[in-house]
Amino acid sequence: MSAILGGTFNPPHHGHITPALEVATHLGIKKLGLMPCKIAPHKPVQVEQKHRVNMVKVLCETDQRLYPELIELELPSPSYTVKTLKALKQRDKHTICFFIGADSLYTLHKWYVWETLLDYCHIVVMRRDDQQYSPPDHILPWLEAHTTTDVNTLHTAENGYVYLANSGLVTVSSTELRTKIQHEDDDNMQQWLSQPVLDYIRHHKLYKKK
Repeated sequence: MSAILGGTFNPPHHGHITPALEVATHLGIKKLGLMPCKIAPHKPVQVEQKHRVNMVKVLCETDQRLYPELIELELPSPSYTVKTLKALKQRDKHTICFFIGADSLYTLHKWYVWETLLDYCHIVVMRRDDQQYSPPDHILPWLEAHTTTDVNTLHTAENGYVYLANSGLVTVSSTELRTKIQHEDDDNMQQWLSQPVLDYIRHHKLYKKK
């Protein structure tokens, strides 16, 4: 069984990784794949894709539990999570736990053919202990039909379940971090970024005002 955490990773920081590793350990999963997603052409891009990939790679070198999962970037556009998960399933032939935040769960009904996501994976929802849990009414029947509280079910069933996992407090966003980098707020940068990622950002002068 593998765990996958998707994101722009722009940049990858401890607020992404630490809670996900805690949840993976709780679930008995030894490896966590960090999967950079494609950024839509119409959206503003802070750094080139190659830099996002390289930051993920240098971060993964700091922890043997992490590995870069680049399959979404290799697939043809347009990019949809369900297509990525299907490709992962076809390639690896094992159970996938796809990690998302509670905020993503609340907008899941807006994803492309979202009802079929569980055909290819289990969904693990990471929520903070202090976070009010209030999914929208229109996904409640789907949640009630698929939610399990038994970790063993994730190991014995190939796909089809949602698991709600409490995770640590995250007090920074990528947007905040990019601002701190622009202002060279070293104390905060070192608190939230691994040293190799910070070194990479500085070497390539990423996120600087133009």
